[in-house]
Amino acid sequence: MSETDKRRGARRWLLGFINAAAALAIVYVPLMAFASNYRIVYDSIKGANCLPYSVFLVDLRDRVVERDEYIAFVSMQMEPFYKNGRLAVKLAAGVPGDHVTVNEYGVSVNGHHMGALLHLQEGERLWRMGRRVGDVKRDEQVPVGSVWMMGTNPRSYDSRYWGYIKSDQVIGRAIPLW
Repeated sequence: MSETDKRRGARRWLLGFINAAAALAIVYVPLMAFASNYRIVYDSIKGANCLPYSVFLVDLRDRVVERDEYIAFVSMQMEPFYKNGRLAVKLAAGVPGDHVTVNEYGVSVNGHHMGALLHLQEGERLWRMGRRVGDVKRDEQVPVGSVWMMGTNPRSYDSRYWGYIKSDQVIGRAIPLW
């Protein structure tokens, strides 16, 4: 093989390597930018169908909580409903200053009926929880730094049963995909 052929082969290899690196960068850089700003979350508890959607695109840059928006959060001290550290999505039904009432008639936020305590059994015992209605009753304002979260299905395990989440548990606004 002549020196000219060797140089041409080396140039072709170098050009191929540069093209492959450029193609990889064209795909990798936007993908990494997307991955650092968004997350796909599958939120489904078997059989509960707490929300009309199961898959959400979470915008990690948007942690502003607004009422009636889907919010993704990290569960903390919500056992037996969610294990610590599990990502979950619910509707932000109450924000700081909103008035929340939970009693045997259900849940209301700012006077609007949001749902029932359909987990009731004989003797006002809450289904599968070993608690009574009196354990979850409240008539108060959502504190600063907290959010009242609810599912859209009455069978949802949500703030009716585990109380508020802290604002620092919010990881981003959740956009329903399907």
